[in-house]
Amino acid sequence: MTPSPSPLPELPWQITGNHWLAIPCIHPATGGVHAIGLLHRGARGALEFAGDPGFERGEGPALLAPSIAVDGVARPLSGEQMAWERAMGWLPTFTCPLGSLLLRGTVFAPFGRDADVAGVVYALSVENRGDASAEVTLALDGTLGHRQLRVRSGRPLVDQALVSRGDGEGEVLLLEGAGQPGLAALAIGADGPAELEVGDAGGSAPRYRIARRLTVPAGGR
Repeated sequence: MTPSPSPLPELPWQITGNHWLAIPCIHPATGGVHAIGLLHRGARGALEFAGDPGFERGEGPALLAPSIAVDGVARPLSGEQMAWERAMGWLPTFTCPLGSLLLRGTVFAPFGRDADVAGVVYALSVENRGDASAEVTLALDGTLGHRQLRVRSGRPLVDQALVSRGDGEGEVLLLEGAGQPGLAALAIGADGPAELEVGDAGGSAPRYRIARRLTVPAGGR
């Protein structure tokens, strides 16, 4: 018996991952990550975090999406022109011109003997090709709108989705479920001092934001 091929996705997603973590739904027009999945031995399947139940079709908000404001003015990436390439054949990388600035982004999931925790890095950089410095805010905005367990097909987890600040002094956001014991959680942090915002769910999917404010000098990055 010959298995039938899987249908092509409705969106030309950018994809990456490693042995334990899958990032299969990176939106080509916004750079937003609509889902992250990880293998879980105890659950005997894959646990998937997403921004919306229709994530496979690109519906609803992203689980996390990059955003940028220049001198206090937001520049939605959905209205800009993104050019994608695959670094080393596996790392989705985009460039996006914003006037005299150039935004670059790369999504990659490190692996190897030193990778003790399954994780993903969203690296963003801004190059200033202008004659004056720019005040830039780089952020990841996201929604925890759906979680599910997948063996062959997805089966939604029914406990409430939670987004909170991590315990301790670290500037980390924690995405998880209210049910105990929790099978898995996502922790999101920046590589420097960051501003964290957690929206009140109010009966809907909880939202969050993690942002860094930077000054990019003329001719600098």
